[in-house]
Amino acid sequence: MGIFKSSDPNTPDDPSEIAKKVATKFLKKGYCLDFSIASLENEIDNILKNESQWRYKQKLRLEIELTAYFGETICRIFNAKWTGEYFKTFPRSGANYYLCKIRINTFEFAPSHFFEYYFANGSKRKNSFKNYLNHTYYSKEDDAYVGLLTKIIEASN
Repeated sequence: MGIFKSSDPNTPDDPSEIAKKVATKFLKKGYCLDFSIASLENEIDNILKNESQWRYKQKLRLEIELTAYFGETICRIFNAKWTGEYFKTFPRSGANYYLCKIRINTFEFAPSHFFEYYFANGSKRKNSFKNYLNHTYYSKEDDAYVGLLTKIIEASN
């Protein structure tokens, strides 16, 4: 079980602690999860390609792990904060889509959205995490498509 030792499923978990364990787990497998932008741009897609060919429960676990790692990386780099509640165990982990957010000043986003969409729709849609970071966020304020990473950087300044 490791990261997912049973806990009270109604009590939120600490995504920062989960992210540390996730980084250690994947470092042992040869991935460079060092809480950097490079790790988000280069390693997440490799993990999705190589580690997500399993059954439903393993994919759910990977979704939960990558949500924590992505969110914590943004928090560390941009002095962002976790808001809402994060759950590491099923069935409450499905609430991460609605409850788990990252806030940088007035900008807020949900770190689980890409992963939940990816696992629901599969990789056939040719979406990559790197593209998600850099190319696919529609900003009503800017009336343009900008990268999520661009919005995060702007919000942190």
